[in-house]
Amino acid sequence: MYNRHLLKLTFTFCIFLHVSFLSFSQEGSLLWKISGNGLSKESYLFGTIHIICKEDFVINDRVKKAFESSEKLVMELDLSDPQLMTNIQQHSLNPGMKNIQGELSEEDASVMDAFFMKNFGVGLAQIGILKPFVLSSMALIKTLPCPETESFEGYFTAQAQSQSKPIEGLETVEIQMGTFDQIPAKVQLDELVKMIKDESGAEEFKAMVTAYLEEDIEALYQTMNQDGMMKEYRGIMLDSRNKAWIPQLQEKMVKESVFVAVGSGHLAGENGVISLLKHAGYQVEPVK
Repeated sequence: MYNRHLLKLTFTFCIFLHVSFLSFSQEGSLLWKISGNGLSKESYLFGTIHIICKEDFVINDRVKKAFESSEKLVMELDLSDPQLMTNIQQHSLNPGMKNIQGELSEEDASVMDAFFMKNFGVGLAQIGILKPFVLSSMALIKTLPCPETESFEGYFTAQAQSQSKPIEGLETVEIQMGTFDQIPAKVQLDELVKMIKDESGAEEFKAMVTAYLEEDIEALYQTMNQDGMMKEYRGIMLDSRNKAWIPQLQEKMVKESVFVAVGSGHLAGENGVISLLKHAGYQVEPVK
């Protein structure tokens, strides 16, 4: 669900407000310990990247230790839900199965048609009924500089199942995919066309992965919020969702130790999960 700017959701669905980065520049970490405020056990917050090249996929010992010490896995979506793919498919189509071809100029339609025909063997006449962010997700896969990819969410799901840990989601497919329904389709289409024309997805993805592997939250912020759809619609795509998660996390953490794995774009900023948890009275500390 990503073009040049949509791919920024990979670190989210993904963001940050500059007022928080004076401290984050020295406390950069993807793993955070949550304690205090009446909790009898520590919980953990980990920032993921939803897709990454296989050779860059790393789970270090501190993350493994935090996961193993936790009693439940909490993610944006429960990937173990047997109805997940069916629900995703149901929410991937434009209302009335309307084809986006009618929303594009002749030139842009031709560019997109050629791209999808070359990479997927089908053109807009067939797949134009898919929502713009779904097409963007498909396009992103073809811009990645590697043949094989990995998913942190997939890894944690498999580990939780092997260790008999319960898995819960903070959102439903309807809520998460419905986020894009609040953003004008034209805005999403313009970004998708730009990504395909500029062929810039791979370069920006590489920069983001470098910052992610270095756990450089400030660099991620600068890259992800400099312009585009994420900057304009951050309130919808991130802030409001973060705020909706906090009451759920409070309820879960008071009962047991949980390992929370969400897109790293949700971690920082004035309305990020870390800041919101601190404002709610918890101690949230980076785990080095």
